[in-house]
Amino acid sequence: MIMKRILTLVVSALLSLTGYSLKSNSLGGEAMQKTYKELAEIFDKYDIKGTTDQMIDDLEQDYRAMPPEVELNKAATLLIVLGQGEYDYENMTWTPYANGVYTFDVEFFNVEKMYTDFLIGVSSLDEEELDFKNIQEDTRQVNWEEGTGKRTVSFEWKHRQFTLEAEVYDDWFDVNVANELNKIIKGYGNEKQLFFTSDGYQEGIVFYRDKEWAEGFQLETGLELVEFN
Repeated sequence: MIMKRILTLVVSALLSLTGYSLKSNSLGGEAMQKTYKELAEIFDKYDIKGTTDQMIDDLEQDYRAMPPEVELNKAATLLIVLGQGEYDYENMTWTPYANGVYTFDVEFFNVEKMYTDFLIGVSSLDEEELDFKNIQEDTRQVNWEEGTGKRTVSFEWKHRQFTLEAEVYDDWFDVNVANELNKIIKGYGNEKQLFFTSDGYQEGIVFYRDKEWAEGFQLETGLELVEFN
């Protein structure tokens, strides 16, 4: 019963992230056939940084070694590497990169601070415009043994206090938090907002851009970007 519930949550989370289906985050076409080097050049054009020759070579080798039945979106895979940040497993800390993309596993690394880390990751997309401060996570209503309950994360931004509430599904991310955060960001009307996609499995990919950027990026990479609401 527990396993069935977990699988249902994974499917629901990914459907929300893609706005499509588990394997349908791509718009199709020739973009799926691009090499990692070609994708890196496209990313650079759209101000997504951090690719190296060694990274591209390693990813191409991994891709060639995969069984043919494995479905892998190269654009999403490269974005995941560029946006995953740096993990310190000994101290249970995570530091985001500043490459223009933030990526996260919907089954979070540090479950006790999962929404704190999410806000820090989103903030890394533009530290001046998304300068969330005084982030506080309240897990007093979480039943850790059963993996149920509710939790909140609050933060200060634009001289206001905001609180986001999440349902607890074991260590899985509640995508409604991302949706509500995007509503807050869009409410300030600077034409930028969060856009989301995924790798078709359980990696969320986040950008903070305007709609013109998103439309162009979709066309050149084949990735469908959604805004949740």
